[in-house]
Amino acid sequence: MFGKILVKWVLLVTNLVVALFLLITLFGSVYSPEKFILPSYFALFFPITLILNIGFVVIWLFARKWNFLISFSLLLFSSNQINVAFPIHFGKIENANTNCPVDLLTYNTKMSGNLVKGTRRKPNKVLQYIANSNADIVCLQEFEVSSEKQYITLEDMMKLFNKYKYKHIEFKAKNYKSLIGIATFSKYPIVNRKRIEFQSRANISIYTDIKIQGKIIRLFNNHLESNRITESDKVMSNSLKEKFDAENITGITKHFSQKLGIAYKLRAHQADTIAQLISESPYNVIVCGDFNDVPTSYTYTKVKGNLKDAFSETSYGFGWTFSEPFYGFRIDFILYDSNAFSPIKFRIDKVNYSDHYPVQCTLNINNI
Repeated sequence: MFGKILVKWVLLVTNLVVALFLLITLFGSVYSPEKFILPSYFALFFPITLILNIGFVVIWLFARKWNFLISFSLLLFSSNQINVAFPIHFGKIENANTNCPVDLLTYNTKMSGNLVKGTRRKPNKVLQYIANSNADIVCLQEFEVSSEKQYITLEDMMKLFNKYKYKHIEFKAKNYKSLIGIATFSKYPIVNRKRIEFQSRANISIYTDIKIQGKIIRLFNNHLESNRITESDKVMSNSLKEKFDAENITGITKHFSQKLGIAYKLRAHQADTIAQLISESPYNVIVCGDFNDVPTSYTYTKVKGNLKDAFSETSYGFGWTFSEPFYGFRIDFILYDSNAFSPIKFRIDKVNYSDHYPVQCTLNINNI
């Protein structure tokens, strides 16, 4: 009898802790880490928190206990966050209105495929993929070119993407003999370009006004603050497999929290800036790029605002776009104004050419 009571109380306390984690995650999605940083970390573990809360609902239902309402009520309350983090769309997209489809590709190229020049026999797979995509508009992050001929130069890029008559390229950082920045290539005329400066060493956003069949749209291409997780950081986290003790866990946790904390605060300010510019846009907007943050984060929630997420409106699952082993997250997005655009098809192409997967979407421009 005592054993049953103990198990019940252990389950109840654990359920309350897990429910609290979910509540903190929800709070962190709307409260800026510039003001309070702690909730931001919980967003990284949302998939685990979600599964555990669902598990407790099932456990209490089987036990025929009203305790299931603890997690169930919170799950209902977080339905919007669940829908963007783990949507469920198994059927075809019902959209017969395709009078003006536009194919869009956004891709973090990992320094233009590490600046590999490429040959016919051994091509630069990142750049080859982009060229073969034949997208109408291409948004690239970590767009890097070298001044040395043995690597990819800006002239090489212009030749490779010569089908795109209109370009918007902005460089942010210089690395030895290369320039790093962001780029938007378009088959449609660009009528205005704007560089969006951040307090950042290498990250930048731009917006580009593009005229499509007489209608101007504003396209935001973003590379928000990186977490700067290095190879040595990954080795450090993997060391837990060999030495899983309190001292090692504490040291690693402190190291990562300091690194992530700086990035969270910088991204929050960047998100505020982008959100303000979106609200001031005289045109309907599309927002895409590498946010370096997850769908339950403040960054995502702030930038998204009233926009729709192409993935959550068309697809299912977690849709991870960051392809490093053991670091699966959806951090690359295509958002759009639902008054002006509707999705026709969407795809995350799981090719391991960069540390990100390319994200492609066909949007119909309505009322044309």
